[in-house]
Amino acid sequence: MPQSRQRLIRIIGFASATLLLYGCLHKANSAPCEVNVLDGTQLPVHLADCVHRINPVEIDKVLPGLQDRTTDNGKWFQIDLLASQNERLKLSLGIPDSYKVQVYLVQNGQVQTVLNLDEASSFSDRPVQHRELFAPLQLSAGPATVYVYDHSHGDIMLFARLSNERQFIFNDTISNLFNGIIYGIMLTLIPVLTLGFSTSRQISFRLYGLMVLANFLFIADIEGYLFAFIWPNSPRWTMLSPGVFGLLSTMAHILFAMNFLRMKSGMPHLYRLHQFLLGLVSLVIALHLMFNLDYAADVVMLFYPMIACYSALQGIRQGIGAASFYFFGALLLLFFPLMLAIVTVTQLNPFPELSILAYPKLVYLLETVMFGAAVISQMRQFNQHQSDQRIVRIAEIEQLLQAERDKTCAMKKASEQQLHLASVSHDIAQPLASLSFAITALSQQAKTNTLTDHMDNTVRYAQTLLKDLLEKARNEHLPPEQIELNATFMQLKQAFAGIAAHKGLRLSVQKSSLCYEGSPILLYRMLTNLLANALRYTQKGRVVLGARRRADGIEIMVCDSGPGITKEIEEVLLQPFRQGVEGEGYGLGLFIVKNLCQQCGYQLRIRSIAGRGSCFSVFIPAQKVVRRSADVE
Repeated sequence: MPQSRQRLIRIIGFASATLLLYGCLHKANSAPCEVNVLDGTQLPVHLADCVHRINPVEIDKVLPGLQDRTTDNGKWFQIDLLASQNERLKLSLGIPDSYKVQVYLVQNGQVQTVLNLDEASSFSDRPVQHRELFAPLQLSAGPATVYVYDHSHGDIMLFARLSNERQFIFNDTISNLFNGIIYGIMLTLIPVLTLGFSTSRQISFRLYGLMVLANFLFIADIEGYLFAFIWPNSPRWTMLSPGVFGLLSTMAHILFAMNFLRMKSGMPHLYRLHQFLLGLVSLVIALHLMFNLDYAADVVMLFYPMIACYSALQGIRQGIGAASFYFFGALLLLFFPLMLAIVTVTQLNPFPELSILAYPKLVYLLETVMFGAAVISQMRQFNQHQSDQRIVRIAEIEQLLQAERDKTCAMKKASEQQLHLASVSHDIAQPLASLSFAITALSQQAKTNTLTDHMDNTVRYAQTLLKDLLEKARNEHLPPEQIELNATFMQLKQAFAGIAAHKGLRLSVQKSSLCYEGSPILLYRMLTNLLANALRYTQKGRVVLGARRRADGIEIMVCDSGPGITKEIEEVLLQPFRQGVEGEGYGLGLFIVKNLCQQCGYQLRIRSIAGRGSCFSVFIPAQKVVRRSADVE
């Protein structure tokens, strides 16, 4: 725990101990006092220092023969007064919901019953003016003694004061003004809750609103507003309601803490403890309604603030920013019962001008304000988080836009390159056409046409390649044609026979009657690259070109007796501009074959054994194969 908080707790503890010690010494040294009622200018007279408790046994001596007096479960008090003249005064006794109250006035040797209330007395049966219980006293000049029996939620003698009618109304006006300020501040929190919930939709705002409502009802109940205006003919419920509303306020506080401090995810042990406390508070409410367990309700309401302070400190340690506001609100709840207990035990009101009822109202108001500050702080953090998220999303959108711009630029550049390639292809096509005409004329004059046929086929192949480039530049695709593999194989044999013979290799081309639908030029390009690679890297032996029917298609194979390749080299050779060990060619052959296979929906398969040769094959799926009555492989 930070040293500042430790110092704060020590100061509060020292101040409380000092106040308690002072009160005890004050009570120990005080003697029954007298009040001189000279005129109205001295009113009201606060009687907290003029009241002392007496033993119920002594009542039989001072009030002999009274049949209606009681001595069970309550306390007896004696007030000695000295009036200089006849005076009609009111003895204020605080809230009107006491269980039993009896007031007797003894003067001039006569005993007068001033007030006798029990649990069945309704609001109209009680001498209440402006929600405050009082006993009317008709004092004669000279000494007088007032005996008060009290059985209530607290000690009504803490509220005891003498006043006349004018001062009584004035005090009530001040009380109403004070209550109006407190209730007004609490009600102004409703727009904050509405705005906060509509902004973030967090459940903590609803729970905070529930807690504000419970505190509002609790304060209104102990002030007497509910008894006066809501259920004036239900005295028993009025005596139970403070405990019920206090426990409901504690329950709302527990629910708010569980959600606000994110206990379920960050403090599982405290989350389970708060779940247990919820069940305990619910049980105490039920028992209180049945058996009127004021003390059990007081214990629960006094115990929970300690748990709340500990939970708040855990929230601060876990970095929950608004937990510091919650801590100070919980600290107020922890300090208030201690202060009220000290005042009750010592009967010492540090501010006699204020009613004891002013303290809980102030504490609950401050607690509500501190928790409201915590909720607002959490809302600000949420809004800041949302703002940060929006900034991140804007940055991501800008990155996407930049990527789209880069893509558009790249596509434009590729289009320009494609147009440039089409222009070059068009320019190359012109001399190739002239060369084709020359070869045709030469073939008509030559005795043998084998060489000229090969030259003519080569030129036509080059023209077809250029035509394909032009078609792609215009984004046009030629319709598929029916291809006879045997015709393609014979063209390839004629094209590569000279190269094989020059290297001393044997080129074997197997006949095939298989057909399929596709692009003959693309197939020719694939097999041309595979045969060129096989003849380039094979030093002795042979190269075989053939096709086999498979269950799911056709496999066209180019096999050689070359050195073979490993898996690692295979991955390298499938990349553009990557060459074999000898470094011949441009490093594009297998890359072109792979791309053409992907374009046509074929598969490039490679099988190789190092030192024994390789087999490269193009697999054509069955849906592209043209069925015939008989196939020769």
